[in-house]
Amino acid sequence: MNEHDEPAFAYPEITGYYLSWLASLARLQPEIDTHPAALAAVEWLQTITSFDHPPATRYYFDDSDDWRNDATFTFDLAMMCRGLHAVRGMVPERPRKQLLQKLLRHVLPPGNSLPVFINARGELPDRWSTRPGPFQLKTAAALLPFERHPAIWSTFYRWRGRILEEVDSGELHAAFYALEGLMQFAISGKPEAIHEVANCFEALFACIDDARSDVIAQGLRLGCALRSFGFLQGRAWSNRLEELRFRLETFVSESGAISFRSGGYRPTHFNTWATIFAYQCFNNTDIPSIVLCHLPG
Repeated sequence: MNEHDEPAFAYPEITGYYLSWLASLARLQPEIDTHPAALAAVEWLQTITSFDHPPATRYYFDDSDDWRNDATFTFDLAMMCRGLHAVRGMVPERPRKQLLQKLLRHVLPPGNSLPVFINARGELPDRWSTRPGPFQLKTAAALLPFERHPAIWSTFYRWRGRILEEVDSGELHAAFYALEGLMQFAISGKPEAIHEVANCFEALFACIDDARSDVIAQGLRLGCALRSFGFLQGRAWSNRLEELRFRLETFVSESGAISFRSGGYRPTHFNTWATIFAYQCFNNTDIPSIVLCHLPG
């Protein structure tokens, strides 16, 4: 949403987050009927997906030109797959499964290596999101419920034990993606990985600044999840996470929307994924709905 409360663009990746969040909300607050919203999101994904053409990265409501639409990012496709997995039983099964099969056809590679992107239509800028990195752990982890594809586990073995040396502390959004993915692997048969998550989080925590609400929310969500595993115990960590929560609250507007940047930044961008992350934190959502709902049931 822009500063006029108008939609700036539609984002299929975030539709995947939205579906996952709706599924967790349905369990935590069953009195809220989340089925119509989940169905509408799935139906929209159906309209932009075919066996031959995966969704674009972003759909703008004006004539904006975005380099992100010059390729299809496997991370985005994996988040859609994860969301579709989360809402099984909430939407009609046949169209949900058909859509999921279409997306899996695009995201799962023929070989043992998980690509960062496919269908490139030109040279992409050099960003963390356009080159291989530990953030791909979240891509791979999102695909765990579907099949034991060799690319999923080769991604895990490529990046485990190397996160702290490979991530950029100035790109915490990507670094926290890596930790989120590794945490999912930890509860999918690799429990030793949770120690790396905790160690990396402790090392990176001081780097969290107030530039982006989504990064603050990611950090708070990871901290809450790690406490559920028995890490980050004691008064010092309780105080640190509480202070992080207060910092996140400064991004909340009177309407309840959460801005992407701090209040003095213009133009204002009210951000969906930061809001989803923050909702989980503010409502004391812990490891079951953050992680477990994305794994095989």
